[in-house]
Amino acid sequence: MRAFRALTGFPVSIGQPWLPGVPHALVGLAVGFVFGIGAAISALLLATLVNFVIYLPLTALALNGGEPIGPEDPAPVLPVGAQVLLLALWTITVWGAAALTR
Repeated sequence: MRAFRALTGFPVSIGQPWLPGVPHALVGLAVGFVFGIGAAISALLLATLVNFVIYLPLTALALNGGEPIGPEDPAPVLPVGAQVLLLALWTITVWGAAALTR
């Protein structure tokens, strides 16, 4: 749970910043305006699945030196570069899936 909270931006401790999903929502709205609401919903569902199944675990492994995170180990904190990369991957996935479902 600690790793999930750290990777999704929810605060793990009082001093850790919280990053709301505003950029992701804006990407979703933009896709809806271009491809229609049906394609946008399908694309957002696919991107959410891919994000939690592939992108976040691979990012956690990379930040932890390729080792799995143990139950007692602190979760790695996402640096700004990793957050930007995850947003870029999310955006590419949403737009690509919306284009394919259109």
